[in-house]
Amino acid sequence: MKRAGTRWLAALLGLTAAMAAGRDARAHGDVDVDRPEPSSAQSTAGVNAEPRPDAPQAKHEERAWATLDMVLGWGKVPFAVQNLPATGDPALTYSRSDRTDADVQSFVVAASIELTHRWGVGLRLPFTFADFSPDGSPARGTSSLGNIELDGEIAAPLARDLRLAGSLGVTLPTAQGQQVPPGLLDQSAASTTENAYDRWSLSRAAAFARGYEDNALFVPQRLGLIPRIGLFYRFRGLRVEPTVKVENLIATSSSLPATYVGDVVAALRVAYTVREPLEVALRGWVAVGYAGTADDRTTAVALEPGIALRLGSLRPYAGVILPLAGPPSDNGFVGVRVGVTAAF
Repeated sequence: MKRAGTRWLAALLGLTAAMAAGRDARAHGDVDVDRPEPSSAQSTAGVNAEPRPDAPQAKHEERAWATLDMVLGWGKVPFAVQNLPATGDPALTYSRSDRTDADVQSFVVAASIELTHRWGVGLRLPFTFADFSPDGSPARGTSSLGNIELDGEIAAPLARDLRLAGSLGVTLPTAQGQQVPPGLLDQSAASTTENAYDRWSLSRAAAFARGYEDNALFVPQRLGLIPRIGLFYRFRGLRVEPTVKVENLIATSSSLPATYVGDVVAALRVAYTVREPLEVALRGWVAVGYAGTADDRTTAVALEPGIALRLGSLRPYAGVILPLAGPPSDNGFVGVRVGVTAAF
């Protein structure tokens, strides 16, 4: 899996080309198929298909969307390191290292449908791959499914160029993994759950690479309730999109150190269409943990400059996630995002 990021990037570009070739190359009638915060692959549906006030109605109004969002990340995470056996002692042991190099690739497949002009439903499915390279110990790789999210949304226009959207998401506890114990030291292989530890490290790497914006998708053994609200303003080529969400993460296992973990994520996206079909954007967010253990009650800040293209019913986009403060920054993470949204 050493070159997994390159292989998946090539696969994504191939998928984009195939989708473009398979669909009619006509213009989409100035119907806005953008997603609010496309870089987080949110499953918000109907509010994004609203026709532009200054454009004619399309003959075909898109009511469904599909997104593939990929983030490649590099940094350091806690990891259960396999110790080399001492001379004359063939037994394997494990110790915890808090600064092990990680190369992670996280994917979020999203689909949504507009039921009416005000109501929509959506689904997000995360899955992740990673390689870990501890110093002086064999490298290991693993993969895992994240927490599947279901959500519903309601939208309301406030003015000609301004609309309000609210949603409630539920993340099911499908993520795998078990936290590497802080006191893990020379533990025998027989009493070590290596695969579960590796998947927990993978989940941490995915959350770090995404700047702590979507922790609810990756934290194991927790059910999530996630209310969101956002304002979406557009005037000619300018778009301004402030959003706020609260991640309420409830333990589904008595082995977790905190029954409840909560954090608030406030984000702002500003974008401008320089010249069709090119849009440039800058996103920023602050994630504040207010409940849980000391490790959970942290503040993370990140910026993401990016670009997007409008190619008929396809919208490919790319960005770079730059953590400025908090655990992702402390662990030296940087993320590269590539994705595509298609409207139907």
